[in-house]
Amino acid sequence: MLNRLLCFVALLVFALPVRGQITAALPPAQENTAGKNYFPADDLAAIDSLALVEQGLPTAFMIDPSIVSSRLKGLQNQIPLNYNFQTHQFVEYFAFRKAEFTQRMLEKRDLYFPLYEKYLKQYNLPDELKYLSLIESGLEPRALSNKGAGGLWQFMPYTARGDFGLRVDGVVDERFDPEKATEAACKYLKQLYRIFGDWHLALAAYNTGPGNVKRAIRKCGRSDFWGIYNCLPKQTRAYVPQFIAMDYMMNYHADHAIHAEKWVKKIPFDTIQVKGYLNLNRLKQFASIHVDTFQFINPHLIGATIPNDNKTVVVYIPSSRFEYFKSNRKAILDSASFVNQKQTDSLASLYVDKLVKRRYKVKRGQSLYDVARILHVSVLELKHLNQLRTNRINRGKQLLYFARIREKVMQTPGDSTVDEEAPVVQVKVRKAKIRYHKVRSGDTLSDIAERYQGLTITKLKKLNRMRASTTLRPGMRLRIS
Repeated sequence: MLNRLLCFVALLVFALPVRGQITAALPPAQENTAGKNYFPADDLAAIDSLALVEQGLPTAFMIDPSIVSSRLKGLQNQIPLNYNFQTHQFVEYFAFRKAEFTQRMLEKRDLYFPLYEKYLKQYNLPDELKYLSLIESGLEPRALSNKGAGGLWQFMPYTARGDFGLRVDGVVDERFDPEKATEAACKYLKQLYRIFGDWHLALAAYNTGPGNVKRAIRKCGRSDFWGIYNCLPKQTRAYVPQFIAMDYMMNYHADHAIHAEKWVKKIPFDTIQVKGYLNLNRLKQFASIHVDTFQFINPHLIGATIPNDNKTVVVYIPSSRFEYFKSNRKAILDSASFVNQKQTDSLASLYVDKLVKRRYKVKRGQSLYDVARILHVSVLELKHLNQLRTNRINRGKQLLYFARIREKVMQTPGDSTVDEEAPVVQVKVRKAKIRYHKVRSGDTLSDIAERYQGLTITKLKKLNRMRASTTLRPGMRLRIS
């Protein structure tokens, strides 16, 4: 009995924390992401949601505060890297709860950091600003927020167009072009620093706008980020701590057992400039460029075609195919530009596809997906062209879209020039009538599929873009043909 009592006392002594020691809580449960596709918006939404949680003093830390504090002092360059509870909680957030996000940033950073460093140096800006894009977009060039901000640096359409001259429409969105978006971001950050003379305030203004920061300064009567912290929007309060924490994690990830496993490789490319109608699918086909490769290096090209709208468009060609493209440039571009060519005895009739802007009036019960299918365009293209922030649309709304028409050009044999004044002829394409089924109480996918000839459950799901988790509800309209 005495031996048991002595053992219990010894265990109790070892279990007690040393005075001044910070005891570690159990690590937060890791998310089971096996088999899931990576959607940057999910990660960014989770990061933003952390900013909305009421902040209080922690009961324990996973990482020793003195270690984080001393390392931040060692990393500090031009932008102050303050250590406090806010920055510490985000260090632990990226180290534990979002370790996979941090890992993906490591795997993708070599893809964009050389570009960031080039423009930051050109505009004489702090090199550590390259970490800002990780918080903004998760290094996803086509990231699109629910507010409509897009690209690696998350520009709003009106800011991109009005302040920095980027093209943003249903054909080209230069916010998604890493080169042009990065230069615009450097110009904007330099402009914000000139306004506030403080990098923390400039970063806050990048997130919420300079007007909101100025209002917070007036309200709190202070002119530093931590002094106006409580007067800023909740999301902006977390913005600077997130930036500091990501700077820390990109430099000390190995100390927290986070390593890159699958490096994203850069695809070298060359640049061409295109003016006039061009079918991008045919360009890929005739230049023997893989679809995924073309999309990877051309995230700024939204649609499948470039219209004849008298605007020059930059197109990137992978360097591995550029010599072949250069040797056959005229033939490839001609083949991708013209749809059909017929010869007559005295005249050559040339038919050329063009894209022109049209309007579509939304009918009762139609969703954005219904309209996209009817017009044969993508939902993303409709949202960009009409500056829609959500997929919700109201009956009677006028939506802009690009309609394909065929232009007939008459020319004499041997004349390769196109008559710009040639009449435009609308080619009417007969479209199949779309049929719908209204779900009734008790209906199942199997019941609906059996009710219509040639319809299967698989086809029904594909027509309506249904997921496995989709539940049928009375009143739903399902497309059946």
